[in-house]
Amino acid sequence: MKKIIALFTVLVLLVMIPLTAQADFKKTKVAVLDFQLQGEGYETQDMGSIVAEWFITALVREGRFDVVERAMLNKILSEQQMGVSGIVDDSSASQLGKVLGVKIIISGSVMKLQDVVEVNARIIDVETASIIAAESVKSTASTNLQSLIVEMSDKIIKNFPLEGYVVARDGDSLTIDLGKRTGVRSGMEFVVFKEGKVLKHPKTGEVLDVEMIQTGQLRITSVSKKIASANIIAETTELPINVGDMVKSISGPLTPMKDERNVPYATKKSQKSSPAEVLPDSADYIQKLQSQNLRDKGWAARNIIAHKVTDPAVFDVLEEVLLAMYNAKPTGRDYADIVAWMVKALGSPLLPQYKETLVKIGKDAKDRKVRKYARSVLHGYRR
Repeated sequence: MKKIIALFTVLVLLVMIPLTAQADFKKTKVAVLDFQLQGEGYETQDMGSIVAEWFITALVREGRFDVVERAMLNKILSEQQMGVSGIVDDSSASQLGKVLGVKIIISGSVMKLQDVVEVNARIIDVETASIIAAESVKSTASTNLQSLIVEMSDKIIKNFPLEGYVVARDGDSLTIDLGKRTGVRSGMEFVVFKEGKVLKHPKTGEVLDVEMIQTGQLRITSVSKKIASANIIAETTELPINVGDMVKSISGPLTPMKDERNVPYATKKSQKSSPAEVLPDSADYIQKLQSQNLRDKGWAARNIIAHKVTDPAVFDVLEEVLLAMYNAKPTGRDYADIVAWMVKALGSPLLPQYKETLVKIGKDAKDRKVRKYARSVLHGYRR
């Protein structure tokens, strides 16, 4: 009887461990401040807040950030009598972050000098009031500012990798304890690690560091709420991937790690790899375009331009959605802006089959901004 009770206790604990691990997951709470403008020649003086909105959209889309709404941010700023322009240093940003209850503050600047545009962003740790990372992107003024913001947001997101564990293995298929609610998506790649040597302080016995040995790479194939399935795309022989190994997300495919499953003498050395950007695929664009959320449509349009998409399947859906929207009743204050972005996206590759639609919108659109964008895009067809 005692053995049965003991066995039952062990089983209960085993069941509770993954549930506890999942319950511990919390989205990183972030606030994005208006970006400071330096230089002249901006389309509007509100460009600093527009840039902040673009960042917010990119972070929310990732699914693992809890971003403070701008209305709440402005309310707190008003109550604290600070004003966005008063956030001039890391200390005041940290003070605001504590009031908002966030862990991270993102602030920065957009600098325009002649034909060069540079975007700088700082990631500030609220608790320590210190800059934990700084990123910058630079391009010519002819490059769309939105494209720079997409590039910058990808860089910022790299500073917050997802971390979890392998919870099951069946041949070359794995299951990890990260799912939709943590922001995992099909196509994402992870590196797999085992713990190596533990470095302890000789006097206090405190653990100072643990060696992390890379043993493989995996690619996500399907995602549910709490878990994700993946295929092994590389693995060492002497240290195969096992249940309990740690996984860490990367922004895109690593520089290919040598698959050592068929190599007789694999080494235990950890391999360093360079992260690369994961581009959305056609299915991502189509899903966003068909979404009922205006921000999703705007994200799709801007990224179609930024990544120079040319897939006709994407543009057929874009054209269909645009024709249904361009003269419809606005459903939000950003409606016209997003439709204008979609017009610009439809004309970005100058595909002849969509010229007639752009001509129609340029003539018939009720909104002046939408008409202006359509006519501007049509100039490209005449060159």
